[in-house]
Amino acid sequence: MKQTLFSLLAFVLLVGCAASTTQGLVDDQNWYGLGEQDGQRGLPQRSLKDLQTLAGQSSVTVNANYLDYEKGYIHGIDDYCDPAHAYQLGLDGNPYMGVCESRPGSQRFRMEWQRGHNDSQSQSNSLFY
Repeated sequence: MKQTLFSLLAFVLLVGCAASTTQGLVDDQNWYGLGEQDGQRGLPQRSLKDLQTLAGQSSVTVNANYLDYEKGYIHGIDDYCDPAHAYQLGLDGNPYMGVCESRPGSQRFRMEWQRGHNDSQSQSNSLFY
């Protein structure tokens, strides 16, 4: 119970930091950085409409640059989809949103992530017994 509460608190803090970082990147018009960040987190690629919405929410006048975002996303997703760290992502409880499916090594990535996820679930279940 204590670990679950701690995990929930850590998640809330992480989401809050991610939101402020995202808006900071938008305000700085760092579309490459935003794409890279999304890719490294294993998030689905944003659409041009999504970027325009973020730009519209900025406190400064910004224009969405999809090409820069896409270049950054490709770089970030290359890092994320490395099967060598997929097990740890699953073990840490990070969700996998299928973003590596069209990439080389996707089957190995998914299998390693699933193995880590299963081990994480086993560890969580053993805390209650």
